[in-house]
Order: sequence, then C-alpha cells, then structure tokens
Amino acid sequence: MKLAGAACWLVIGTAAVAEDARWYVKVDNDVAFGTDRWYSSGVRIARVSDGLELALAQDIYTPDAKRWHPGVDDRAPVARLLASGARHEWGEGYWQTIEAAIGVRGPAALGRQATSAIHHVITAPSVDWSRQLENRVDAGLAFTRSQSIASERLKVHAGATLGNQLTFAHAGFEARAGDAALSSALLRFAATPPFVPGGARGWSAYAGASVRAIARDELISRNYDPSGSELSYRRSATRIAAGVAWNQAWGALAFDLAQDSREFDAQSAPHRFGSLSIHVAF
Repeated sequence: MKLAGAACWLVIGTAAVAEDARWYVKVDNDVAFGTDRWYSSGVRIARVSDGLELALAQDIYTPDAKRWHPGVDDRAPVARLLASGARHEWGEGYWQTIEAAIGVRGPAALGRQATSAIHHVITAPSVDWSRQLENRVDAGLAFTRSQSIASERLKVHAGATLGNQLTFAHAGFEARAGDAALSSALLRFAATPPFVPGGARGWSAYAGASVRAIARDELISRNYDPSGSELSYRRSATRIAAGVAWNQAWGALAFDLAQDSREFDAQSAPHRFGSLSIHVAF
C-alpha cells in the first residue's frame, strides 16, 4: 500500500536515530462495534525521541453504507493523509503538547485504496467513492495541556486545534488508576504516545469525558445522496471514553473505547469506535 511506502520513507529519513527513540502504531476502527461508518478508520505511525514526535497518519470517514438508500442524508466519504511534528513537555503533574500537521484531504489521501485493500479481507458494504470531497491542502496546529488536579489520579485536558479543515476547542477530564502519568489520546485530541519518560510498569485504566466547541469542519459538507442538500455540522460534540494500558520493558499496549455524540444534523445515531496503540521496544 502507498501508506506503507510513505511510512518506510519516514523510517529511512530518520535512520540515524538516538538510542532512546521509540516507535508506536495507533489504529482506530469501529469494527469493535460491528459498524463501518463515519469515522471508520485511523492509522498513525510515530517516532518519539527526546520529547519530539514525528508521525504519518491517515484518517478515513465514510457514510453508513450498510443502512443507506437513496433519499437518506449522510456524509460523503473523505480521507486525510497528514505528516506531523509534535513537541511534548512533561513535568510535575502536567503533560503539554503542541503539534503541527500538513497534508491533503481528498482522493490523494488514498482513502478508497486503503478501504478497498482492507475489505478484501473483511467484507463490508460498498461505498461510492466518486462522491468523495475534492483534493485540498489540509493543515493545522494543535495545542493540548493535561493537568492533574486535587489528585494525580484526576486530570483535566484542555486545548484547541486551528486548521483550514478542522477548527475546535476542547475541554475534558479523566480519572485513572495505575500509572497516573499516562493520559488518553482520545481525550487529548493531539499526539499522545502510549508511554511517558519514567512511566511505571504494569496495568492502568481510565474513564473520562470531553466536550468540543466546533468552529469549522470542512470534512462534513457534501451529502452522500446526490439529490440531497448540503450537510451542516453541529457546533458542539461530546465524547466519553474508557480504556486500559499495559506497560512493560518490552513495550506498551493501550486499548480504548469511545462514543461520540452526533456530529452533523442528519447523523442517525451516536458513533462508537475502538482504538489500539502498540509500542515495541527495539
């Protein structure tokens, strides 16, 4: 796949790495709930060294093809392919991240090719990718701060993303058992590796929620139904999430589940998806 080729380029481009460089892969997908709709897939391949993270990511959004028929409004398919750089700063009770990303949304993001390859293995309803959004530059800057309050087990997250495709502010919280240094990527809305410097080994778990105030969402605009009117995104959305993580000398695993409220007026139901992050030390 072309995404894999781009990932190889990223590896080659950083071949002369420091000994403490660590890689991880994060995969989001709604297959855990037996659906294939809306935010249907996300893949992130990243390298972290001395607080600097470099990553390549692809996000794919599709209509609910399993239940769609002419006359039903739904979002048109679209994918994003982004390269990003993030700076992490960890301190006593806080984790701060600033991330810049640039890439493309539209056919050049290879959403049709990626879903076609996956659906050769896992069957799913056909999506008409001729309805996807056009190619556009996709760029953004994100800032998130996670701060422990009252107890190291309870933390709040707040930040914003400013971009030509997505612009929103967010705030939320999580309560965590086990390694309190970790934070949820699904509640930070920015680069979040499944490990931190000096993190404890063993299990941890969390539950939390977040709200977003949305000023721009160009990914929700075209109607999948050619005869339908253009879609309107909602100005606010909520997310509840929970997950577990396991950190050991060999690496780390993190598994999360999330539910998002409706993100556009015609959306028939809230959306649920799972997220798996894998880090193997080498």
